[in-house]
Amino acid sequence: MPCLSPFGIKVETYLRMVGLPYKTANGDPRKGPKGKIPWIDDDGRLVSDSGDIIEYLKERHGDPLDKDLTPAQRAVAHATRRMLEEHLYWVGVYTRWIEDEGYANTRAYFKKFLPPVIGGLLLDRVVRKSLGKALHTQGVGRHAREDIYRRGAEDIDALSVLLGSTPYFLGDHPSSIDATVFALTLAASAPPGDNPLKQRVLGHANLVAYTERMNKRYFGEHPPGRSADADAASAA
Repeated sequence: MPCLSPFGIKVETYLRMVGLPYKTANGDPRKGPKGKIPWIDDDGRLVSDSGDIIEYLKERHGDPLDKDLTPAQRAVAHATRRMLEEHLYWVGVYTRWIEDEGYANTRAYFKKFLPPVIGGLLLDRVVRKSLGKALHTQGVGRHAREDIYRRGAEDIDALSVLLGSTPYFLGDHPSSIDATVFALTLAASAPPGDNPLKQRVLGHANLVAYTERMNKRYFGEHPPGRSADADAASAA
């Protein structure tokens, strides 16, 4: 995964889709314009929120991906984006931060970037606790485990039906909604460990093929920032 945050993946994928040069950096959410990641610094102008970032980039650099979409296609894209970002994303938060197995992997990843003595405590007592409260406030966290995964499965099943047999979400050519769809399917299926949401994605052959297609087209055969030699060394 190019970024642990689906919204970071979304923005980076869009930048690659439209061919805009960029550099990535580790971000502290507390320093962002809206207290979260991602945000961009475009010649001194800070823009936060993945949706606002993409709209800003469209206004500044044109809209080669969506300019020919019909009103019906735009409506489908809008509704799908809301389903994925405002609901399925939170099921993903549950798998990564609340469930013990998922959290163990998430904790190990983030701990590398935090002070060695207090990093683990910060994740356990501040970040995880805060996200648990956010899940409860949002609503997903109020449900039992089986209901959370059932609701996530409903989103995945709907996404598979909407994609159908087309190579990209709205047809034969990529559009900006593909940045969102790819980000969420990758975030659900790529992390280590196992959970019902991951298995639901992997159970839909069209979603698996779609995710692999997008990953290969925009990030190549190897993960971002890694060479074939680096992958070989890791495998060895």
